[in-house]
Amino acid sequence: MVTEPHGTEERSGYPDVLRRPVVAGALLLVVYVVLSMFNDPRAYLGTDTGGKVATLRVMEERGTLEPDVGYWAERWDPDGRVHPLYYTFQVGDRWVNVTTLPMLYAGYPLYRLGGYRLALMLPMIGSVLSALAARALARRLGGGDGWTAFWIVGLASPLTIYALDFWEHSLGVAALAWAAVVLVDIVESRRPPTWALAAGVLFGGAATLRTEALVYAFVAVALACLLMWLGRRRFAAAIVAGALAAAGLSLPLAANTALERATAEGAIRSTRAAGTASAAVSQTDVRKKRVEEALLNAAAITPRQEPSSYLVGFALLGLLAFVAVRTAGPGDTGPAAIAAAGAAALYLIRFGYGPGFVPGLVAATPIAAAGLALGWTSRAARYLLGVGLGALPLVWATQYQGGAAPQWAGRYLLVSGLLFGVAGVVALPRLRPWAQRTFVGMAAVITAFGLVWMSMRTNDAGASLAALNRRPEPVVVSRIGHLAREGGAFYGDKRWLTAPTDEDQAFAVGVLEQAGTREFALVDLEVSGEPDAPAGWRETGRDRLKFIGRLDLTVTTYQAR
Repeated sequence: MVTEPHGTEERSGYPDVLRRPVVAGALLLVVYVVLSMFNDPRAYLGTDTGGKVATLRVMEERGTLEPDVGYWAERWDPDGRVHPLYYTFQVGDRWVNVTTLPMLYAGYPLYRLGGYRLALMLPMIGSVLSALAARALARRLGGGDGWTAFWIVGLASPLTIYALDFWEHSLGVAALAWAAVVLVDIVESRRPPTWALAAGVLFGGAATLRTEALVYAFVAVALACLLMWLGRRRFAAAIVAGALAAAGLSLPLAANTALERATAEGAIRSTRAAGTASAAVSQTDVRKKRVEEALLNAAAITPRQEPSSYLVGFALLGLLAFVAVRTAGPGDTGPAAIAAAGAAALYLIRFGYGPGFVPGLVAATPIAAAGLALGWTSRAARYLLGVGLGALPLVWATQYQGGAAPQWAGRYLLVSGLLFGVAGVVALPRLRPWAQRTFVGMAAVITAFGLVWMSMRTNDAGASLAALNRRPEPVVVSRIGHLAREGGAFYGDKRWLTAPTDEDQAFAVGVLEQAGTREFALVDLEVSGEPDAPAGWRETGRDRLKFIGRLDLTVTTYQAR
């Protein structure tokens, strides 16, 4: 971790004991542990987590470090067309469903020792480190001793949500944020350019976890070198810093590639990165969808991929930015109060729809709007905001397509959200007291909404998936692509196949016939009418099963004639 600059700084009103990093970090960790107890450990915020848990479970059962989830129907489906876990691909002779190994192997001993709840210590530590990085950045932007940024990022930001799920996001954000701390110090001449090697290593470590880390690394290093060259006339230092950052970044990537080849006999992370990048330059309809998803995870407050959702999200951004600008000046704040009431009304309307995802960066991080409106006060602040904004188009162009709505706070944009949020926290003292309380209150309320949603989601999904895996039919065929992956904690308890399309379903039935299966359960969303039974099979029963929130599943049983 980077040491802090010395010197006189404004002290916060927090007790002395809470201004000790170890104590504050430990307390934040305890809060995360308590919050995690409200969630069902058999279900998750996203299906990627289910894939990792399924892999951990198989590794534990086999006593091996090979990330191979296997496939019970490989004999009849050698290409894995209807593999139970969606997005499983073959690497050598292994069936792999994870996209990164460092997180998996770091969590494996914890999982073996204490199951999923103990493995959650990794993302929790990631969010604690991210909050500490936010404090360090706030100090460099003139935000006093930075403890307000620490607690807001730790307890009232998307990092609070991602601390409670076995995903790589919080650890990736922590590494990228601390790399930004190093680069700010280099740009501000607090540290020599040789420290760029450390920033590069942090960027490379983040890139083994999150593909978008490569984008942030490129933008952050390029902008830092540009500022050193044009702003400080330090051309040689800029060249040295850029070269060392590139060298540092390559070290973790090379180590990760070696790890993948040693344990999975193939490249996992680089294959995913290359596939994601190639998809960015594909056909026109794909590019159109990318624009729509970019609008959605930039600001949208509802997980609906339609123009009204984007417009409401950007209206929220405009209202929040107006409140920040208007209350930072000496004039009448009446219009700002009206704007604040309008923003609160948009949130209340969203809450009226019931618990669910809030996919927009600004909607889930309202203080970011204050940072974007008022944070451009110093070279360091302009650098950080420039990195956050400059990375957005590249992230949108290369992010995985199809997952913009069912996510919290634009998960590919979490680093930008952190940088904007820190700038907003630093700007808060410039606002009228009521406006400060409004921004912090909105951040706390929307985070609490996310925590409630995650608790409901995991408990509902965990109970539903347990019920499906207890059914008497020997095989479950899912028409919902990610359903079996959602239930990674149950992987191996029952034979599943995943067949999202009619063609896939027909293929899956063929697999069952070759396997000698005489009965199976077909799971789909609510089914209307009387769907035709597969040829040679007859329907013998139909049930409805609650899934998540108001969403029900239809389970139809078929027997061979």
